[in-house]
Amino acid sequence: MNRFSAVVMTALVASLCFLDSARAANALETALVTCWSCHGAEGLPHDPTVPIIQGQQAKYLEKQLRDFREGDREDQIMSSMAESIPFKDLARAAELIAAKTWPARPVEGAPAAEPGVVATCKACHGDTLMGGPSPEGFAPRLSGQFAEYLDAQMGTFARGQRANQKSMTAMMKSLGADERSALAKYLAGL
Repeated sequence: MNRFSAVVMTALVASLCFLDSARAANALETALVTCWSCHGAEGLPHDPTVPIIQGQQAKYLEKQLRDFREGDREDQIMSSMAESIPFKDLARAAELIAAKTWPARPVEGAPAAEPGVVATCKACHGDTLMGGPSPEGFAPRLSGQFAEYLDAQMGTFARGQRANQKSMTAMMKSLGADERSALAKYLAGL
């Protein structure tokens, strides 16, 4: 093979690799369209018991997808969704979701008073409660999440029904239902 043929062959192989990569990215983005049927086409779910995931922490989303897939977090619909994403693409799927902007939503009523337990929340979820690296991995954004979703999830931790984050189980068991509800309302209003 002469030098010109080698250059042409290299360029052809490189372009085919690029096309395969682009096709794979488009296929994953197309697969994620199903997510928006519940989580909202503009990132804002119609059901406040469904979390806002658009703009959420990528590493947190990846862990949740893995947990749903492996049975460490239970939800029939989400387990099926996570299983539909090839294991090798879970991190990329989480990055694509996280890269979207957190949706703006109107906050109803006057801001709730800050519960004393918020200081404990900030230890993992950050001073602004926007999530990020924490002592146990990556904590999700809580600020602006739906109160109904937060309250329900705190309840599942408190009852031991959700155990994929040990410190949350212990913390939520130490709070009463009214305290969890007040915390959820405060966080949603941020």
